[in-house]
Amino acid sequence: MINYSVIEGTHINPNEINTIDEKTKKEYGPFTDKKEAESLAKSLIQKNIDDFYHRAWVVESNSFTK
Repeated sequence: MINYSVIEGTHINPNEINTIDEKTKKEYGPFTDKKEAESLAKSLIQKNIDDFYHRAWVVESNSFTK
């Protein structure tokens, strides 16, 4: 089964997920519906619209690997 998580935080390079500052990292989920995860990510981005280095990402994960 495929699950989705939303990861948000401040990044050194806001275009790359692997540059996240671990002190600011927050993870939400798992979600089974991708649209629900995307909706949460969108709302988190809009909430922090003034912070250029803040991003929220939808990450796909296999429930058996967590």
